[in-house]
Amino acid sequence: MSNVARVAVLVSFWLLAWGDASIANVLTGSLLAVALIVAFPSGGRSPDAPRVRPLGTLRLVLYLLGQLVPSNVLVAREILSRRSHIRTGVLAYPIEHASDEVLTLMAHVLALTPGTMPVEVTREPPVIYVHFLLLHDVERARRTLAHLEDLCVAALGGPAIAASDDSIAPGVES
Repeated sequence: MSNVARVAVLVSFWLLAWGDASIANVLTGSLLAVALIVAFPSGGRSPDAPRVRPLGTLRLVLYLLGQLVPSNVLVAREILSRRSHIRTGVLAYPIEHASDEVLTLMAHVLALTPGTMPVEVTREPPVIYVHFLLLHDVERARRTLAHLEDLCVAALGGPAIAASDDSIAPGVES
């Protein structure tokens, strides 16, 4: 985005915030926008920065939406049932494609999924520690995390990864 376009966007937000397109608001918004652009210049995009891939992102969103309902039902059933089947555990999962972006996206997706919560993420070595509310099958949980990692890498433009179909939502048993 060019600096002129950035100034126009910033001035537009300034005018929306004030709710009045007076000459004074346009001038002060323009001065403030120019000052912000000078103070915080665009460094440009680095060649190794991730690019969001629409198809990979769509697959990740569809996967997440498809897992939210069963996860919510399972957690609600567990809360409302007389007998508890809860078997909590924390699983350390080493990240194969360890970029800051993949780690962050995985942690956010896991935080959104009922029954799972990222506890800690380390960069050296790249490991995400995930708390599962219902951890009955450790290998199945690992496969689920591997599938989620594949989807996150595909959404962020990493190498093409074939995702397996035998995955489940974190914390969900079939």
